[in-house]
Amino acid sequence: MAINTIMMKALCSRLKPGARIASMGYPDMIAPLDVIEEFIGDGVRSLDFLKDSPAICKRHNIPFRGIPDAFSVFKKLGAELDVFDIVKERDCEIPYDLNEPQCAWDFRYDFVLDVGTLEHCFNIGQAALNMVSLLKVGGIIFHENPFNWGNHGFYNMNPTWYADFYSQRGFKLLECKLVTKDGRSSNVPQTDRFQFVQEEINVFAVAERTRIMPITWPMQTKYVKMIAKAGLSGEAVPALEAIGA
Repeated sequence: MAINTIMMKALCSRLKPGARIASMGYPDMIAPLDVIEEFIGDGVRSLDFLKDSPAICKRHNIPFRGIPDAFSVFKKLGAELDVFDIVKERDCEIPYDLNEPQCAWDFRYDFVLDVGTLEHCFNIGQAALNMVSLLKVGGIIFHENPFNWGNHGFYNMNPTWYADFYSQRGFKLLECKLVTKDGRSSNVPQTDRFQFVQEEINVFAVAERTRIMPITWPMQTKYVKMIAKAGLSGEAVPALEAIGA
């Protein structure tokens, strides 16, 4: 779980003092220090750095450097960070099993960070519901999950997952693209079929909560269109308007 350059810039460009952030797992701050410095200036020199920085760099396959503590970074930015996880790896985590329904922390946060967690949750639909249940109206969730990593987690993710999950029930999908580890990006169709046979790459998605409403399991866009085209009845047809199809 990590905050790289693309997520750092996407988050910090929206961050305001007093913001509350919920991260699904402790976020290793692997964005280069010059990127972090863009947002906190000379304050980067007084950050707390993690003693296990060498192990973090090795885990993420990046050149060795000091890795700043995430709490230290967000404190400099005037934001409050809470970390949710099923285990207390760093003894800072709030116990939170994404596989099971959770409700005690509903609608409290301005930002939710999925820094590579969703694909490791077997009950992935429930995990997604738990993540978005933390978010206020006007709040934003960020995802970076694998698109084509063999056995990295239980799942690889397609853009249509984010498009259909977020566009149908009280959210606006702001961004959804493929990104590489070194920050290159590729715009691809969000719901139409496409082929990709290049290097390992992630899906990066950003969605804003526009209102609070019941979130039901979405139907994939291509089937919503098929139902509408055939003139069939069913609850899936009204969702066609919600996704702009």
